[in-house]
Amino acid sequence: MSGCPEMTFEGLSAEKYASLLETAQAEGLKLSGDAGATSYQGMDFSWAYDAAVGTLKIHCTEKPFFVPCNMIEQKIRALLG
Repeated sequence: MSGCPEMTFEGLSAEKYASLLETAQAEGLKLSGDAGATSYQGMDFSWAYDAAVGTLKIHCTEKPFFVPCNMIEQKIRALLG
């Protein structure tokens, strides 16, 4: 298994981040707080949200070889709306 490059999303308000957490939790992701790590469907993720500048960094650290990074990024972008 391998990971993907870290993704950075800018201009994310605290309200939008809170909404993202709710949506992700509804999808089965165990996300809470401004930083952490979780596993989802055989993939490992870490994230860090900086409310002062509105930046969210997400890193898929491990994934199955048959899951392309661009598919993971598309899903995350869809969650961000």
